[in-house]
Amino acid sequence: MNRRAMLSALLGAGALAATALPDVALAGDALVATPRRIVVLDWGLTEMVLSIGVVPVGIANTRDFRRNFTACDVPTSVVDLGLMFQPNMELLFALKPDLIVISPAHLRLRSALERVAPTVTLGRYRSSEAPYSAARAETLQLARLLGCEARAEALLAQADTELDRARTGLAALPAVSAFSDVGGAKGRPFYMVNFLDEAHVRVFGPNSFYGELMTTLGLENAVDSGAFSTTGFDVLGSVPDATLLYMKPLAPSVANMMKTSPLWHAMPFKEEGRMIGLPRVPSDGCLLSAMLFARALVDTFEQANEQTGALKGYA
Repeated sequence: MNRRAMLSALLGAGALAATALPDVALAGDALVATPRRIVVLDWGLTEMVLSIGVVPVGIANTRDFRRNFTACDVPTSVVDLGLMFQPNMELLFALKPDLIVISPAHLRLRSALERVAPTVTLGRYRSSEAPYSAARAETLQLARLLGCEARAEALLAQADTELDRARTGLAALPAVSAFSDVGGAKGRPFYMVNFLDEAHVRVFGPNSFYGELMTTLGLENAVDSGAFSTTGFDVLGSVPDATLLYMKPLAPSVANMMKTSPLWHAMPFKEEGRMIGLPRVPSDGCLLSAMLFARALVDTFEQANEQTGALKGYA
């Protein structure tokens, strides 16, 4: 039997053995048995599953997940199922999962996956106008499904405590209070960006994951509305008093541009040294990434405060 025929046979057998789990289960309906062998094909949802103390039997692309989602520890027992949208179906069948967790982007795969095991769709928090708050709600939904509500509630309480601590810590730093509204008075706004290449940036607005967290932490966003936009970096000069926050590390071409481009050196934040590089945190993360982002902001500003007493020159 060739590989294609074997896959067809396996899919057919799976269809007889498995039943689809409707999304309504997330609204409170109980499963016959609590799922124990979980497969997750989305990185943000993998973080969500791990954050409530559940170790999946398999996830997509373990190596790149570990590199990008550094707030999570992935045990070596977790099986790498290959590409996020082209999982290894033979391996997936062999793992015998009793639940597969996917995102809305996996819609075309869902019918095939349901032949392997009950499948649920989460991850809609990313399209919410308040992604962090929506991720909190989805974490509780997932925890109910997996029978670990107490762990999820403890995680939410921990996140509240850490973000409150971060806001208080930022407010106490002269290097921050001089440029923000954490102290109560409206201050300079912040751009939050990822560099895509030497000419383009992704700018995150108040309805993004970063943006909601910035608001929660008392930082004013230089963008008035929306989640994100992709634009040339020259647009960043449209708010002259803004400070630039960007994710590191920078690609070599971007670092070279910052050294050689006259247009870049003419940017107000560059001239006045209002640039801050932050350790990379995924923009589609959940609660663990939110806490990591808050700690990264506090740590970076504390270092700037210790070294210079201000933001100037910290990039």
